[in-house]
Amino acid sequence: MASSADNILHQTQLFTNFTAKQKLIIIAAIEVFAEKGYAAASTKEIALRAGVAEGNIYSRFTNKRGLLNAIIAPVLSQMFPDELDDFIKSRLHQDYVSLETFLTVLIKDRVTFLKDNAQIIKIVLSELLNDTQVRAQVVDGFTTQYWESMTHDLNAMVKRGLIVDWPLEDILRTMWSMTGGLILGFLYFDQPLDANTVNHAITAAIKALSPN
Repeated sequence: MASSADNILHQTQLFTNFTAKQKLIIIAAIEVFAEKGYAAASTKEIALRAGVAEGNIYSRFTNKRGLLNAIIAPVLSQMFPDELDDFIKSRLHQDYVSLETFLTVLIKDRVTFLKDNAQIIKIVLSELLNDTQVRAQVVDGFTTQYWESMTHDLNAMVKRGLIVDWPLEDILRTMWSMTGGLILGFLYFDQPLDANTVNHAITAAIKALSPN
């Protein structure tokens, strides 16, 4: 089965400027960074997994930080914005007939994205905690667009009596608390993300946000 690193390289146009050997290095780096974290990863192990000489890493990426930046930069500038745009167009601004339908579609969509891109998401989350520049880029690039789109949909659902009449920040916080446990458990604690687990989270979110 292909790793999410393979999926990222083969299903996107993120790394078209790299040679085949350099792409092997990027795949190996994504896997090692996700498994061990940036601090514990070594260029020696990355080179070994990629099947290349360690010098190939330094000649193209300068050092370990340069290699990480080569991965993070196109993900934040292209992959995540494209994904967010697709999510907004295909999942938001829809005339959902019920709270159950709304939450089921959104949560299952995000779970699919998480499974398909688990390794790179884990790397980005770690950098969000440790790198103020990455954190600022994510906040500036994605938060406003996401917030505006979610606000539009949630206001419409409140007016139609489909969701609890709370401040929108509280509704979003509740939604994220239900899905955040799924994300963290899957990425960091090897907890399953099967259909039953996802359905239980959806049920909990429906109960928490139901207007009745």
